Amino acid sequence: MTKERCQVREAAADFASEIAAPVLNVITGYARAWRLLLEYDEDRLRTPPGTRSATGALDFDSAVAAIAAFKRNLAEKGEASTLFGQMRGNALEAILGNVERTMLSGPLYRSREEKAANLLYFLVKDRPFADGNKRIGSLLFLLYLSQENMAHAFNPQALTALTLLIAGSQPGDKGLMVRLIVNLLADAGD
Repeated sequence: MTKERCQVREAAADFASEIAAPVLNVITGYARAWRLLLEYDEDRLRTPPGTRSATGALDFDSAVAAIAAFKRNLAEKGEASTLFGQMRGNALEAILGNVERTMLSGPLYRSREEKAANLLYFLVKDRPFADGNKRIGSLLFLLYLSQENMAHAFNPQALTALTLLIAGSQPGDKGLMVRLIVNLLADAGD
Protein backbone atom coordinates (compact mmCIF):
# COMPACT_ATOMS: atom_id res chain seq x y z
CA MET A 1 0.00 0.00 0.00
CA THR A 2 1.30 3.43 -0.86
CA LYS A 3 2.09 6.03 1.72
CA GLU A 4 -0.69 8.26 0.35
CA ARG A 5 -3.28 5.50 0.70
CA CYS A 6 -2.22 4.86 4.29
CA GLN A 7 -2.56 8.55 5.11
CA VAL A 8 -6.01 8.65 3.48
CA ARG A 9 -7.15 5.62 5.49
CA GLU A 10 -5.79 7.10 8.72
CA ALA A 11 -7.51 10.41 8.00
CA ALA A 12 -10.77 8.57 7.21
CA ALA A 13 -10.50 6.57 10.45
CA ASP A 14 -9.85 9.75 12.46
CA PHE A 15 -12.79 11.47 10.76
CA ALA A 16 -15.07 8.50 11.43
CA SER A 17 -14.14 8.41 15.11
CA GLU A 18 -14.71 12.18 15.42
CA ILE A 19 -18.17 11.79 13.88
CA ALA A 20 -19.10 8.50 15.57
CA ALA A 21 -18.88 9.71 19.16
CA PRO A 22 -21.27 12.69 18.76
CA VAL A 23 -23.72 10.61 16.71
CA LEU A 24 -23.64 7.84 19.29
CA ASN A 25 -24.21 10.41 22.05
CA VAL A 26 -27.30 11.74 20.24
CA ILE A 27 -28.62 8.24 19.62
CA THR A 28 -28.20 7.13 23.23
CA GLY A 29 -29.21 10.49 24.71
CA TYR A 30 -32.56 10.42 22.94
CA ALA A 31 -33.33 6.71 23.40
CA ARG A 32 -36.58 7.50 25.25
CA ALA A 33 -37.68 9.79 22.42
CA TRP A 34 -37.06 7.07 19.83
CA ARG A 35 -39.08 4.60 21.95
CA LEU A 36 -41.99 7.01 22.38
CA LEU A 37 -42.04 7.85 18.67
CA LEU A 38 -42.08 4.17 17.71
CA GLU A 39 -44.81 3.34 20.24
CA TYR A 40 -46.82 6.36 19.06
CA ASP A 41 -46.49 5.32 15.40
CA GLU A 42 -47.47 1.74 16.18
CA ASP A 43 -50.36 2.81 18.47
CA ARG A 44 -48.94 0.86 21.39
CA LEU A 45 -48.14 3.76 23.69
CA ARG A 46 -49.05 2.72 27.25
CA THR A 47 -49.27 4.51 30.55
CA PRO A 48 -45.82 4.14 32.10
CA PRO A 49 -45.18 2.69 35.54
CA GLY A 50 -43.98 5.01 38.26
CA THR A 51 -46.61 7.74 38.00
CA ARG A 52 -47.55 9.36 41.29
CA SER A 53 -50.77 10.21 43.07
CA ALA A 54 -51.92 13.79 42.83
CA THR A 55 -51.70 15.94 45.93
CA GLY A 56 -54.68 18.15 45.14
CA ALA A 57 -57.08 19.62 42.63
CA LEU A 58 -56.71 22.83 40.68
CA ASP A 59 -59.06 25.18 42.49
CA PHE A 60 -61.69 26.99 40.34
CA ASP A 61 -61.25 30.37 42.07
CA SER A 62 -57.47 30.18 41.74
CA ALA A 63 -57.82 29.27 38.07
CA VAL A 64 -60.14 32.22 37.44
CA ALA A 65 -57.74 34.59 39.23
CA ALA A 66 -54.81 33.28 37.21
CA ILE A 67 -56.75 33.72 33.96
CA ALA A 68 -57.64 37.31 34.90
CA ALA A 69 -54.00 38.13 35.69
CA PHE A 70 -52.93 36.45 32.43
CA LYS A 71 -55.48 38.48 30.46
CA ARG A 72 -54.28 41.75 32.04
CA ASN A 73 -50.67 40.88 31.21
CA LEU A 74 -51.49 39.97 27.61
CA ALA A 75 -53.80 42.99 27.16
CA GLU A 76 -50.98 45.34 28.21
CA LYS A 77 -48.96 43.92 25.30
CA GLY A 78 -51.91 44.00 22.88
CA GLU A 79 -52.07 40.20 22.78
CA ALA A 80 -55.57 39.59 24.16
CA SER A 81 -58.96 40.50 22.74
CA THR A 82 -61.91 41.48 24.90
CA LEU A 83 -63.19 37.92 24.36
CA PHE A 84 -60.00 36.38 25.76
CA GLY A 85 -60.80 34.27 28.81
CA GLN A 86 -64.53 34.92 28.59
CA MET A 87 -66.07 31.72 29.94
CA ARG A 88 -68.68 29.76 28.02
CA GLY A 89 -71.21 28.85 30.67
CA ASN A 90 -69.80 26.62 33.40
CA ALA A 91 -67.45 24.71 31.05
CA LEU A 92 -64.29 25.55 33.04
CA GLU A 93 -65.83 24.42 36.29
CA ALA A 94 -67.04 21.23 34.56
CA ILE A 95 -63.57 20.48 33.20
CA LEU A 96 -61.92 20.99 36.59
CA GLY A 97 -64.55 18.74 38.14
CA ASN A 98 -64.14 16.13 35.42
CA VAL A 99 -60.41 15.88 36.09
CA GLU A 100 -61.21 15.13 39.74
CA ARG A 101 -64.12 12.79 38.98
CA THR A 102 -64.38 9.49 40.82
CA MET A 103 -65.63 6.13 39.66
CA LEU A 104 -66.34 3.07 41.80
CA SER A 105 -65.19 4.90 44.95
CA GLY A 106 -61.80 5.85 43.49
CA PRO A 107 -60.44 8.61 41.26
CA LEU A 108 -61.05 8.14 37.53
CA TYR A 109 -57.61 9.62 36.80
CA ARG A 110 -55.37 8.06 39.42
CA SER A 111 -52.08 9.87 38.89
CA ARG A 112 -51.02 13.48 38.76
CA GLU A 113 -49.71 12.82 35.24
CA GLU A 114 -53.11 11.54 34.07
CA LYS A 115 -54.89 14.49 35.66
CA ALA A 116 -52.48 16.99 34.09
CA ALA A 117 -52.76 15.34 30.67
CA ASN A 118 -56.55 15.29 30.75
CA LEU A 119 -56.68 18.86 32.03
CA LEU A 120 -54.64 20.14 29.07
CA TYR A 121 -56.59 18.02 26.60
CA PHE A 122 -60.02 19.14 27.85
CA LEU A 123 -59.04 22.82 28.05
CA VAL A 124 -57.76 22.82 24.48
CA LYS A 125 -60.34 20.56 22.83
CA ASP A 126 -63.52 21.47 24.73
CA ARG A 127 -62.99 25.21 24.16
CA PRO A 128 -64.43 26.51 27.45
CA PHE A 129 -63.55 30.13 26.55
CA ALA A 130 -64.67 32.43 23.75
CA ASP A 131 -60.99 33.11 22.92
CA GLY A 132 -57.61 31.98 24.21
CA ASN A 133 -58.29 28.28 24.83
CA LYS A 134 -54.81 27.06 23.87
CA ARG A 135 -53.01 29.76 25.85
CA ILE A 136 -55.25 29.45 28.88
CA GLY A 137 -55.12 25.66 28.68
CA SER A 138 -51.32 25.82 28.65
CA LEU A 139 -51.32 28.26 31.58
CA LEU A 140 -53.58 26.11 33.75
CA PHE A 141 -51.62 23.01 32.77
CA LEU A 142 -48.41 24.71 33.95
CA LEU A 143 -50.10 25.84 37.17
CA TYR A 144 -51.21 22.27 37.85
CA LEU A 145 -47.70 20.97 37.10
CA SER A 146 -46.29 23.55 39.50
CA GLN A 147 -48.81 22.61 42.17
CA GLU A 148 -47.73 18.98 41.78
CA ASN A 149 -44.00 19.86 41.70
CA MET A 150 -43.68 18.92 38.02
CA ALA A 151 -43.23 22.41 36.55
CA HIS A 152 -39.89 21.59 34.97
CA ALA A 153 -41.43 19.00 32.64
CA PHE A 154 -41.85 21.17 29.51
CA ASN A 155 -39.87 24.00 28.00
CA PRO A 156 -41.85 26.69 26.09
CA GLN A 157 -41.17 25.13 22.68
CA ALA A 158 -42.29 21.65 23.79
CA LEU A 159 -45.44 23.05 25.42
CA THR A 160 -46.28 24.98 22.24
CA ALA A 161 -45.78 21.90 20.05
CA LEU A 162 -47.77 19.68 22.39
CA THR A 163 -50.66 22.15 22.65
CA LEU A 164 -50.82 22.53 18.87
CA LEU A 165 -50.69 18.74 18.44
CA ILE A 166 -53.69 18.40 20.75
CA ALA A 167 -55.57 21.22 19.01
CA GLY A 168 -55.08 19.57 15.62
CA SER A 169 -55.85 16.04 16.79
CA GLN A 170 -59.03 14.14 16.02
CA PRO A 171 -61.44 13.50 18.91
CA GLY A 172 -60.84 9.76 18.53
CA ASP A 173 -57.17 10.33 19.33
CA LYS A 174 -57.86 11.56 22.88
CA GLY A 175 -56.51 8.40 24.52
CA LEU A 176 -53.34 8.55 22.45
CA MET A 177 -52.80 12.26 23.20
CA VAL A 178 -53.30 11.69 26.93
CA ARG A 179 -50.95 8.68 26.98
CA LEU A 180 -48.33 10.71 25.12
CA ILE A 181 -48.49 13.53 27.67
CA VAL A 182 -48.41 11.07 30.57
CA ASN A 183 -45.31 9.43 29.08
CA LEU A 184 -43.60 12.77 28.56
CA LEU A 185 -44.36 13.80 32.14
CA ALA A 186 -43.25 10.46 33.57
CA ASP A 187 -40.04 10.52 31.50
CA ALA A 188 -39.27 14.01 32.79
CA GLY A 189 -38.96 12.66 36.33
CA ASP A 190 -38.75 14.89 39.40
